Amino acid sequence: MDTGARAARNELFQSLKPRCVELSQLALRDDASADSTKALVDSTSQLLMVLEDKCQLGDGTFDEKLADYVFFPLSQILKKRQKYTDRLAELTLSCLRILLENGWDKVIALDLAKQLLILLSFAAEGPPDQRGNAIPEEISCEAYRALAALFRDIVVTSGGPAALVDTRTIPALGHCVTVILDGIKNGAAVQVQVQALRALDAVWHCVKDAEALASFLPGTVSALTKYLMPGTGDRRSRKSLVSALVVLEHVLRSLLSDVRTRNIKKEDPQLKSLLENSTEQKVLSKSWLKATTGQIKLALSNIVRLRKHSAMDVRHALNKLCLVILDECHETMTESASLLVETCMILDGVDDEQDLSKRGTSLTDLAIIHTDIGELVKSTAYNWVTSLPRVMQANDESAKQSALEQLRKANHLLKSLNSDSSILEEALGNSLRDSITVTVELIKPKSLQEAEFNMDSQAAVTLFVDNAAASQFRPVILAEESQKQTREKLTELLASLGTRESQINMAGEMLEYIRGASSPSLLAAYWLSFQILKSSAANNEDIDEFFDSSLTLSDEQENIGQELISFSQSVLSNDDDENSTSDWRMQAIALEVIAHRAQSLREDFRPELIDTLYPIAQLLGSPHGDLREHAITCLNIVSKASGYANASSMIIDNVDYMVNSISLRLNTFDISPQAPQVLVMMIRLAGPSLLLYLDDVVASIFAALDNFHGYQKLVEVLFSVLDEIVKVGSISPQMQIEAKSDISLGKQTIPPPTIEEILRLISKSSKSSSALPHEDFPRAPWKSAHTLLDEADAAHQIIDSEEQEEQPSPPQNEIVSPPLNKTYSLLQSITRLSQHYLTSPSPLLRAKLLTLITTASSSLSNNTDNYLPLINDIWPVILPLIHDSSPYVCTTALTTISAICRTAKSFMGSRISSEWGNIMGVAKRAKRGMEKEEKSGRGIYGEARKKWEGIVELLCAIVGYAEVGDEIIDDCLEVLGSLVWERAEVRSAMERGNEDAVWLVCYEAGQYKKMETPGMEGYQFVALKAGI
Repeated sequence: MDTGARAARNELFQSLKPRCVELSQLALRDDASADSTKALVDSTSQLLMVLEDKCQLGDGTFDEKLADYVFFPLSQILKKRQKYTDRLAELTLSCLRILLENGWDKVIALDLAKQLLILLSFAAEGPPDQRGNAIPEEISCEAYRALAALFRDIVVTSGGPAALVDTRTIPALGHCVTVILDGIKNGAAVQVQVQALRALDAVWHCVKDAEALASFLPGTVSALTKYLMPGTGDRRSRKSLVSALVVLEHVLRSLLSDVRTRNIKKEDPQLKSLLENSTEQKVLSKSWLKATTGQIKLALSNIVRLRKHSAMDVRHALNKLCLVILDECHETMTESASLLVETCMILDGVDDEQDLSKRGTSLTDLAIIHTDIGELVKSTAYNWVTSLPRVMQANDESAKQSALEQLRKANHLLKSLNSDSSILEEALGNSLRDSITVTVELIKPKSLQEAEFNMDSQAAVTLFVDNAAASQFRPVILAEESQKQTREKLTELLASLGTRESQINMAGEMLEYIRGASSPSLLAAYWLSFQILKSSAANNEDIDEFFDSSLTLSDEQENIGQELISFSQSVLSNDDDENSTSDWRMQAIALEVIAHRAQSLREDFRPELIDTLYPIAQLLGSPHGDLREHAITCLNIVSKASGYANASSMIIDNVDYMVNSISLRLNTFDISPQAPQVLVMMIRLAGPSLLLYLDDVVASIFAALDNFHGYQKLVEVLFSVLDEIVKVGSISPQMQIEAKSDISLGKQTIPPPTIEEILRLISKSSKSSSALPHEDFPRAPWKSAHTLLDEADAAHQIIDSEEQEEQPSPPQNEIVSPPLNKTYSLLQSITRLSQHYLTSPSPLLRAKLLTLITTASSSLSNNTDNYLPLINDIWPVILPLIHDSSPYVCTTALTTISAICRTAKSFMGSRISSEWGNIMGVAKRAKRGMEKEEKSGRGIYGEARKKWEGIVELLCAIVGYAEVGDEIIDDCLEVLGSLVWERAEVRSAMERGNEDAVWLVCYEAGQYKKMETPGMEGYQFVALKAGI
């Protein structure tokens, strides 16, 4: 020992000496009093502080001799440990642990080690009279730590492991192991259990005798199994579970590895007979090995349930345990191989390490080394495949996710092993189809109820918004939110299905199955074929870009894709076929196929819009809301993929194809509601520019109305198209150009003459009378009647001959009316033909037609030469509707007549006058109904109130625009009553008809202030009275 080490050792000894001497003296003088115990606690605490500060440096200064010196006072306390408090026992055990870890870490006296083994075992177990009670956690923890340090000291001491299995020591060792196992199972705290596990690990590292270990094996495995599979009320921490798995790994490897058991398997029969006849029986035999491996298999079947544990480090430790047993105990644990292989397959990838130098042996490596493990991988994968439909039929989503994830890992493992199997691939395809089938059968599609698609709904508005947000399809299979993770796992599984060739073959088999299948297996096969092809295309996109198609099988994939597209187009085109499926999900999947095709071809997909655009758009009229959303999403995806700004631009650019498709359906009397609804959508998108191409379509609509006028729903849908045409046509630029007309419809207001004009007229009359001389009247005729008749006949003959010789040419300044534009003719034709359906029994249709006429009248009135004959034709049909049984239709009819009066103006004067009695009867009844309804408290929302408002609007239009007589105006003022002065718009309309009458009515009602009688010298004014 050099001088520096000797000096450091002396310095340490000088630090320990006073503490040890003091503690030794206190222990020898101890009288069990409280003061003595307190002094011992203080002295032991000070000694522990010195040990912790100066004896744990690991520089070799604190050796076994100093440890022996410090142990002397501690032994005095340990002899009387049952008399001292728990605090003193804890401090003493802590000091002893430091001696074992740092002083005796290189060598320990075996006699002392045996004594400490017994001492620490009893310390961890507790006093005999208190073993039923809970031992303080601190004492148990320190005792187990000290035991672990003791076994580590024994293993490095010469002859130490052999001394432990000596016949005199083996009982103490057995007792110690029992105490440790009890601490693992019943430890009061997690830290106690962890320290007990470390002590057990130290025991198995220290004992080298196989037979001794074999005697400890059953209890050890049993305790660890119980610890690893706790009940719901006794949960273990991650750290303790990992420690237990590591200990179990070493236990099994140290005793059951192929290296250890190869001699047992080669047991000599003669030696076996000799041992059976002798008094000593050999523990390690073939029978023992067989029984042990069977029990270990039962234990492992419970332990592998930790593969579902949420902690990654626990699953990692379990995977390592299984791999170690498969590798080092391969021959011995053959019975457990299938269980271990299945666990490793489930945990595949849990210990993936990016750093290759840190990677350990994997299941793939073992399968390559051991062919039987490779076969077990295949058989396990096959079992999983065949059990998948049963799992998918249950309601446990976590079980479904686990099954799908296991299959994905199995596929990945088989792919890495290059272990292709046609039987397994076929079974996998059938299992997937059956699994989707049972999933579809569990969730029945909602029954479809006819529901008119409202073009003002949010679904339709999405089409008219730039940058529409709907760009992802809602899931069709496993569509519930609770099934989201299951759906993701299924998608991952489909993406990992073998090689590209196997994926193409599986998709082809699914398409072949489709030809003879029926729903829901048809739906399952259809969806699977699309998902498999989509996954194959996504996985091999980069390869196809750089390599020839003959090498990458891209041509075969393209052929299968074309078959899928053709089938999808047939599904969309034959949606109303009697033989087609009624499941809306088939059409939804077809939309997804078309959208994926567009995303693949990009702008090259535009030529295919000829065949696909209308079938997609017609689904906007589907009675199923989910299918309508699918169609909108498909249009958005296709438009962006094809290079259009949005779906509206795409439809407008291809509107001719869609109009042709709609015309073809209408001409063949296809009475499905989709075509009219799609046409409404196109008119809204394209605007007035589309109306120029709708002449034949409108003719086909009226032809369909003539043939199917008894179908009220169809008639309403068709007239919704006509109504949309009128609305869009009314705002057309061509309709804004006013046509000139020689007919004046406005009321001609003659300004009153001024004084100067009257004087000028009088002066002209006087002058003309004075310029003519007075003559006497004739007393006899100038010519006879016969002569006058002859002269008249001669004059007529001359005039007729002149007219025959020369026809007069038209005046040079006469203007010829221009021909009507197409939009005007279209609106005029719709309005004229609509009158024939105003007698429909449907109130909704009658109201819709009246609204159509109201909308059209504002635009058609610009050309009076054509508008007035139209009004003349439809007037007799519209007027009776003011007596309609439906209040809503009656109110709409009043609004329509008001609009006609405002546009036709004086043309309506005579017609209003001839029907005035009829109109006044309706007005008076409406007023009485309104007054009665107000008394009942229904307010402004009652039917009678709305009808009265229509009457007010009509009377204002009649007086303000139609030239009617004063009697009609007086009747209007009488019916309107106080509304004349209460509403500014009513008074203004009445004043346009007769301002004086309005003033008089207001004056009689007291609406003007009393006028004072003026006074003037020489004159007397008559006072105005209210009765005048």
